[in-house]
Amino acid sequence: MASNSEDLVEGAIVRIKLEDFVTYDSCEFYPGPHLNVIMGPNGTGKSTIVCAMCLGLAGSTNLLGRAKEVGEFVKHGCNKAVVEIELHNTSGKNYTIRREIHKQGNRSNWELNGHHSTMNEVKKLVGELNIQIGNLCQFLPQDKVVEFANMSNIELLDNTEQAIGQPSLYENHCRLKDYRHEEKQLQHNHKEKKQTLEKLVQQNERLETEVERYNTRQQLLERVEILEKKRAWVEYDNKRVEYITQKNRKEELTKLVRDARRQNSPLQAKLDAAQRDLQQVDVKMKEITNEVRQAANNANRKHDRLAELNSEVQEAVDDLKDKKNQEQKRRNKVQGWKQIIEGLRKELEEMEPADDLQPKIDENHLARLEVSKEVQKIDKESIKIRSERETYKRDMKECEKRLKRLNDQRNQRLNTLRNKYRDTYNAVEWLRNNPNKFKRTIHEPIALVINVLDTQHARYIEHCIPMNDMIAFVCEDADDMELFLREVRDKQRLRVNAVKAPTQGMANYRSQRNISQLNPWGFTDYLSDLFDAPEAVKAYLCKQYRLQDVPLGTQHTERNKEKAIKECQLRRFYTPGQCYNIRQSRYGNKNTSSTNTAVGEARLLNITVDLTAKREVEGQIQDLEQLIREGEARYGDLSNERKGCQARLNQLTEIKQGLLAQRDRRRLNMQQIDAKTKAIKRSETEAMDIKAEEEQCSKKIRSLNAKKIKLINEFKKLVADCVVKTKDKVRLSLQYSYAVQRKTKLENDIRDMSQKLIALESEFKNLQTLVREVKETAKRLMQVAREKTGSDEPSNTLKEAFKSYPNTIEEMDVMIHSERARAECYFETDQSVVEEYENRKEEIDKLSKEVETEAVRLDNHMQEIQAVRTEWLTALQKLIDEINANFSKFFSAMGCAGEVDLHKGENEDDYDKYGIRIRVKFRKTEALRELTSHYQSGGERSVSTILYLMALQELNRCPFRVVDEINQGMDPSNERRVFDLVVKTACKENTSQYFLITPKLLPNLSYGPKMKIMCIFNGHWMLPHPKWVMKGFLRRRKRIDAL
Repeated sequence: MASNSEDLVEGAIVRIKLEDFVTYDSCEFYPGPHLNVIMGPNGTGKSTIVCAMCLGLAGSTNLLGRAKEVGEFVKHGCNKAVVEIELHNTSGKNYTIRREIHKQGNRSNWELNGHHSTMNEVKKLVGELNIQIGNLCQFLPQDKVVEFANMSNIELLDNTEQAIGQPSLYENHCRLKDYRHEEKQLQHNHKEKKQTLEKLVQQNERLETEVERYNTRQQLLERVEILEKKRAWVEYDNKRVEYITQKNRKEELTKLVRDARRQNSPLQAKLDAAQRDLQQVDVKMKEITNEVRQAANNANRKHDRLAELNSEVQEAVDDLKDKKNQEQKRRNKVQGWKQIIEGLRKELEEMEPADDLQPKIDENHLARLEVSKEVQKIDKESIKIRSERETYKRDMKECEKRLKRLNDQRNQRLNTLRNKYRDTYNAVEWLRNNPNKFKRTIHEPIALVINVLDTQHARYIEHCIPMNDMIAFVCEDADDMELFLREVRDKQRLRVNAVKAPTQGMANYRSQRNISQLNPWGFTDYLSDLFDAPEAVKAYLCKQYRLQDVPLGTQHTERNKEKAIKECQLRRFYTPGQCYNIRQSRYGNKNTSSTNTAVGEARLLNITVDLTAKREVEGQIQDLEQLIREGEARYGDLSNERKGCQARLNQLTEIKQGLLAQRDRRRLNMQQIDAKTKAIKRSETEAMDIKAEEEQCSKKIRSLNAKKIKLINEFKKLVADCVVKTKDKVRLSLQYSYAVQRKTKLENDIRDMSQKLIALESEFKNLQTLVREVKETAKRLMQVAREKTGSDEPSNTLKEAFKSYPNTIEEMDVMIHSERARAECYFETDQSVVEEYENRKEEIDKLSKEVETEAVRLDNHMQEIQAVRTEWLTALQKLIDEINANFSKFFSAMGCAGEVDLHKGENEDDYDKYGIRIRVKFRKTEALRELTSHYQSGGERSVSTILYLMALQELNRCPFRVVDEINQGMDPSNERRVFDLVVKTACKENTSQYFLITPKLLPNLSYGPKMKIMCIFNGHWMLPHPKWVMKGFLRRRKRIDAL
């Protein structure tokens, strides 16, 4: 049922629907507005709901710490999955987000409020609703719980600001970080520019003498420059006159082209009209063609019906013919029976009388009895020999079993277990005597069923598997496990361990990488390849300890362990005598840390065989084999004697069978004569009246012929109608041909006119190209002239100067050459020195202004930082004080102590070093210590994490919060206290939605009226989701109670 919308905050989850997603076929549920506890056994799909929230709200698969590709979340055996999430909208219709995930190609289709959408649009909506899937303070999946405690103070502050602070709080923090970086840059730039300015002034003072020499020579070149400027403008004027002439010719040709196009327009209109007429005739042709086709189809149906009637007439004739044949066959059969009876009677007359056969049969019986007595005597002695042989074989099998037990490492190890774990040994003995009590196999302790291929590797297997699991029984069925524990624990009071094997086989626990990819670092095998075990046992070990991904290395690996840790991306590996565990942070720089432990010698998996007992048993087996061979020799002699007796008995039996066959043949002949006589009488009663059948057939044929005549008349009318319509179609075809001919003629006329137009247009195009080229040349010359003078046209001063120089290109070129030669006679100063001087002078002026500007800007920037800092730090300190008050209150309620404060780092101006520091203590004798992933235990970190998240609950501005299996590492006392605090905090008024995922709950917990508990029942025999109607169940219960 839907949640009360009045209590929901903006963006809270109203409904979640899943189809073919991970473990679900179909599921739809409605969370409550406050605390939602989702519980169920492991593997039923609790964390699947968390995955659905993340992926349905456009979150990344990396946030879940599970599969990398989104297609892996589609249920096995299906092609696509659907996740649909409805979010509360306080100002209108709720938001509905639907995501279809396709396994092939790892692609997704998005819908937003029933319309096609994109992932970016969904992310935009999620951001506007302040839903932060990537923030561990709001969304904490199962596989990310450990990362919360691993977060640095800086990361925790960023996530907290985003999760519960006003938007301006995090924005101001980001601004301060940027401002601080900009401040450092401004200070650095101001200092560098000031030093550069002093150096530039000193350098220019040394170049002033050389610059004066350069200016003297420059005056001599000014006349050359004026001449070159005038030459450029004269050349441009000449090209401009040429452009005007060609442009006038172009305008005349444009008029001629326009007139030709005007003459071509009427022909185009006539062509369009002819095209329309052709289309109209074509439409009529299609209509008459459909009518002709329909008339022909009607006629064909009548023709087909005539064929059916003809078939019925032929069937009637064939049926009569079959009946006549049947009657003739009956008569022939009766005649054959009569001949058989006559032959049997003749055979009876030739047989020996029955009275002469019986004495011979009795004599044969007595002879067979004598031979049978001899066979019984031989069989009695043979049975005795076989009995002795079976006794010897049983004794030999027992010896072989003893030998096998001596050779069997499992029993050797069982003897070792008997000394250290007596209860486990007794449970094994009981299981061996009662295997039929269980539906499926219960495997003996893991230490007994593992077969290490090389005893040198036994130490690594034992080190990786804890002793509790080494002595644990492995059950393939949950009911068998419950029955087994009830028998050995409850009834026999034995302290034993039992585990449930996974339902998936070893095919689902393959190594992520081939071992050959790790060979460069010295790795030779994965631990899962070093031993044999039943599939269920091996699957359990691979699932529990991931043996398929733990490689064994060599001394080369030990020497290069640092390189292997850095490059192989392994969580654990072994080298000779050492075990290395690697952890990598999921946040910040993703730093890697490793620990190593020494691997001791094996205690169970390397036990040897007792050789003395083995040789004794082997001697007993040889003695028993000799006795069996002697018995088999005597048994062979008896078998030969029995074969002789059996041959005589077989001969007498054949004689007896011959006598009995003669007697039985006589009886059989008499029975056959009686049976054939009765069959003849029955056949005569089944004789058929052929004349009556012929009359009935003639009557049916006459009826069918009448129907054929009626159909022929109707067929004739339809054919005539089809002929009329066909003639109309021919007339329309002639009209169509005329229209096509007229259209073709107009097209030819237009083509002729077009050729004339093309010739004019070609000439126009060539002229247009020429005009464009002249124009471009003129523009280029004008640009050159402007570049020479530095303006759109010569200045008045420059025009006055032009008057004193020649007006032709040739004269100006002579004068330019003369003046330049005179200038070259003067000493030439290096131009780069002058340019350096001038550039540096400009740079000095520019840099002086920049130094002044930078000083003002730096002062303004510092004032702006101070204003933002005051606003941000005041709001942040207030927020942290509120978090600290809640956090301390929750810890105090649990009999512990905790506080939250703002850590500013060494320099208070470095805002990127600010962070939130959590300090806790769980025992009165210790001081407050900062929460880290190293000092506190896993349960203490879980308690601290959830209490911090609860401290944010009342301050939170986000729509909902998700915490997945945070209580797994807690002891029952802390778990009960934490649950009570969660209920009180999350069920208050004006708090956001809260999801708590857990596989179990402690008994006698406190529950609130505003919380909602959802239990997951998932399995093959569950009622399909659409048929789960609670109101229907309640009505049915009321009817049952009323009875």
